[in-house]
Amino acid sequence: MVLHFYQPPTQDLSITKSILNSCYLPLLRLLSQKTGFGLTINLGGSLLLQLQQLEAIEFFDLINKLLVDKKIEILNSVVYHPLIPITPSDIVTRQITKNQQLLNHLFGVKPPKGFFPPELAIDINSLGLINSQYLIIDQTSLKLKTSIAKFGNKYLLVNNRPVCDLLRAYPRELLVSIITDLFHENCDDNQLLVTANDAELFGHHYTERLQTLSDLLDSKNIKFITASAAISCFKKKSISVANLLPSTWQNCQNFSLWNKNNLQKKYLTLLKNSYDLTKGNLNNEAEDYLDKSYASCHPYWLSNWPWWHPDLVQAGAVNSITSVRMSTIDGPKKANMEIIYHEFLSQMWQYHWSGKVEENYKKFDQTTNKFLGV
Repeated sequence: MVLHFYQPPTQDLSITKSILNSCYLPLLRLLSQKTGFGLTINLGGSLLLQLQQLEAIEFFDLINKLLVDKKIEILNSVVYHPLIPITPSDIVTRQITKNQQLLNHLFGVKPPKGFFPPELAIDINSLGLINSQYLIIDQTSLKLKTSIAKFGNKYLLVNNRPVCDLLRAYPRELLVSIITDLFHENCDDNQLLVTANDAELFGHHYTERLQTLSDLLDSKNIKFITASAAISCFKKKSISVANLLPSTWQNCQNFSLWNKNNLQKKYLTLLKNSYDLTKGNLNNEAEDYLDKSYASCHPYWLSNWPWWHPDLVQAGAVNSITSVRMSTIDGPKKANMEIIYHEFLSQMWQYHWSGKVEENYKKFDQTTNKFLGV
């Protein structure tokens, strides 16, 4: 099992603190009390920076204890959670390096063996940017059924979508028997199953799911092992592949959940213009503002299918224009970017008050209910 701990770089610290107390600390305390298991976790760099600000000493102590006890291993990722396939490659590599340095600083973790692409978003070009022994991908990346594959010298651990979707979307109390039955139905011929999901499912999105995880860890029908242990046990049975399909762990094609509607495209255009204009003209602080603006949450919360959060998106746009304002490009170019920035914000807020947000909420609910047979 892979657990993804993450909050957007523009998240309100009071919300992060609430999730820390309702989810992260209870979850880590639970893991510290259990024995005989191995989990793989991704700690988003933007979350770690916020937890430093909150002086969340117990969180860091628990992670370090779990590492010492060899109950967990940590994956590397990109510090501010950009969607790798639609982000400039130099920003991706810079953020991978920043995240690795942060993990080393906080936990003494040398270059981690594994990698977690945000949203499990990957395509064939992205692989060349990831210098890790293995990475987590979604099963929609492959045309074959397997839990472990190999692309060149990289191992691919394949997220099982039915189990992932069950954990994140099951509308009622989730019994361990339901999960274990699905586990056994979906295990590959090697009896290996990989599941990746948000840590926030266990205690934040669903309060009872923390007990579900506790019961799963105690189950005699399944054994939890780390990703590295899985590769060590099953690498000889891995299937070599020569191609990957563009995919994420969301139900969409070609990253459409992030780049489909007009506002998403305008936000991505704002980022592209900021990037193109300021390349080579930013100091480290301004680069950091630009990097934060690429967080996948901003176009995600513009999708209105159903997610919609204009305040969080505006914070991302502010980071983008701040990088321009801090750059060494000339005044007229900055002034033109101000026009693009303000036009985007104006159109977003006009949409917000138009009534269309609520219309899309209803359409989404109708589509979901039809799918669930409600």
